[in-house]
Amino acid sequence: MDFLDDLLEERKARLSQSVLCTYMADARVEPHQRLSFIPAMIFFTMGFQDILSALRDNSDKSALQLSVHRHCDEDAFHWQWYLDDLTVIEHGRRLLRLPAAQALSDVWSPVNHATRETVYHAIHLAKTWQTPFYRMVILRALESTFACFNEPMYRLVEELGMAEHLHYFGRLHQQAEASHASTQLALPAPVYRATEDEHTTASFLVNQVFDAFKRMFDCWYAVGLTGRVLRPAA
Repeated sequence: MDFLDDLLEERKARLSQSVLCTYMADARVEPHQRLSFIPAMIFFTMGFQDILSALRDNSDKSALQLSVHRHCDEDAFHWQWYLDDLTVIEHGRRLLRLPAAQALSDVWSPVNHATRETVYHAIHLAKTWQTPFYRMVILRALESTFACFNEPMYRLVEELGMAEHLHYFGRLHQQAEASHASTQLALPAPVYRATEDEHTTASFLVNQVFDAFKRMFDCWYAVGLTGRVLRPAA
């Protein structure tokens, strides 16, 4: 699927300039304040496993679908790391200290709609374009969008000296992603010759995923701006 590389790189360059990604890298803002949006991620992080489930098809034994499953298996448990980090980052602990009814109301509030819509839309794409080729396209788009997020986040966590203490946002996740990439490179790529129509649809799917993530990142940034500067407890 080399034909997608240029589009993915072009969309990554644009998403990396989103207000959220530039905010995380903004040294003029107090570092802990730049983590203030993390509670707003909870619906997406927990819902990502549902997106991965929608991309599975255990009845399909083709090489391309098996490759999709390997990608899904690598990411299926990362939500546990996010929950671990909520107990370490004070912005996360603030969410966990809320009464359950208030916390759930915040997650499903109108201001967080773009986050929920991203999960719903990704599942819709996966269930509408149900071929191994399109599933792999969606996966590549998802991985590319979050690469835009991970780069400034890992730098921020290093700046805070928290890389070893955080799992989802720290070195554990970073090393897991690097290992995942190395494993994929070592495996023979499934051979698949896409038609011109599939090329067109694949570009549509990539743009749909990136557009949804742009709206979600903007949502996280806006929600994070409402938070106070909170420092981790000693």
